[in-house]
Amino acid sequence: MIGIIGGTHILEIDVLHHVREEVIKTPYGIAEVDLGLIDGIEVVLIQRHGKKQNKPPHTINHPANFYAFKKLGVKYIVGMGSVGCLKEHIKLPTLIVPDDYIDFFSSTTIFNDKLVHITPGFSEKVRRALIVAGKGIPMIENGIYFQTRGPRLETKAEIRVIKNWADCVGMTAASEATVAKELGLEYAVVCTMDNYAHGIKDVTIDYEEIRRKAKENAELCLNVVGKAVKVIWDEYIDKKY
Repeated sequence: MIGIIGGTHILEIDVLHHVREEVIKTPYGIAEVDLGLIDGIEVVLIQRHGKKQNKPPHTINHPANFYAFKKLGVKYIVGMGSVGCLKEHIKLPTLIVPDDYIDFFSSTTIFNDKLVHITPGFSEKVRRALIVAGKGIPMIENGIYFQTRGPRLETKAEIRVIKNWADCVGMTAASEATVAKELGLEYAVVCTMDNYAHGIKDVTIDYEEIRRKAKENAELCLNVVGKAVKVIWDEYIDKKY
């Protein structure tokens, strides 16, 4: 099976066929999952903000979500999300597949009772699948994702600092990548750049406007994710059988 984890608008679009819902118990809490098919391929889908969309970024139980993937036999996980653009020269909307991240503020880990150090990063296998799936559409094939804690948006002063280090800003993908690596899972994310971050091009950010633009671009992102699932299956899983 292949995993997909998505944001606030993934529930509003029919992603899977023959869906069944399950609640998975893990050492870190429970995770709500949907199991179904994309083009005949078994997929496990998790809505990171909960099915009621009531889990803000700083309360998401990343260890439970990714342990649930592992418990169900998932090795490869595709993330999707919405980010703010930190670069004035980038024309919006577009997709980005980050190749690295900065996360100074999150303490998310599965290792609370023993000393373990991992080398963090996104999976190059999943990144490649996303890039192949996105050929022919506007996509930035690498870049730095800067994670803030949330749930509030960033100040103009914060954006002036982090725009020198990164290309986009979000609140979840770095934590997901870290926990996935700790659990030995392959994870990467494709993000819709829906808006410029606070102060870029003198833009003033409104959360409802961000949600509206993210919803408009969700179909494009899901199209890439669906194709990436097929690439992962063909390249990394089907050959084993």
